[in-house]
Amino acid sequence: MTELTGMTCSELTEWFREQGYPAFRGKQVFRWIHQGADFDEMTNLSKDLRETLKKNAVAQPVRIRLEKKSKLDGTIKFLYEMKDGNCVEGVLMRYKYGVSLCVSTQVGCRMGCRFCASTLEGLVRNLTAGEII
Repeated sequence: MTELTGMTCSELTEWFREQGYPAFRGKQVFRWIHQGADFDEMTNLSKDLRETLKKNAVAQPVRIRLEKKSKLDGTIKFLYEMKDGNCVEGVLMRYKYGVSLCVSTQVGCRMGCRFCASTLEGLVRNLTAGEII
């Protein structure tokens, strides 16, 4: 399956052209996937095209499996699940000067810190660009 989220707009436009579709479809899908939409929500695409995309591509390779909000400072901890079943963590932190989202870029870790569950299985794999986005 082709992961669309990690492609630039021009790469996605070219991919659609290679699949035999008009280039503008790439721009449409690029906008949708960066708004968090999956294929069923892409209402300006034909149903046939959406069904074809569902069979051959992935629009959203990650879902939020668990979300916990701190009562102390509003920090939100996320458990993200990848399409292959692996999970990574992320934390949304709010500061008076802005907001930061810290996201793991790897499934697992080689460091071996005793306090961290991410090291239990060692390093499994790096995330793709699309999964990080």
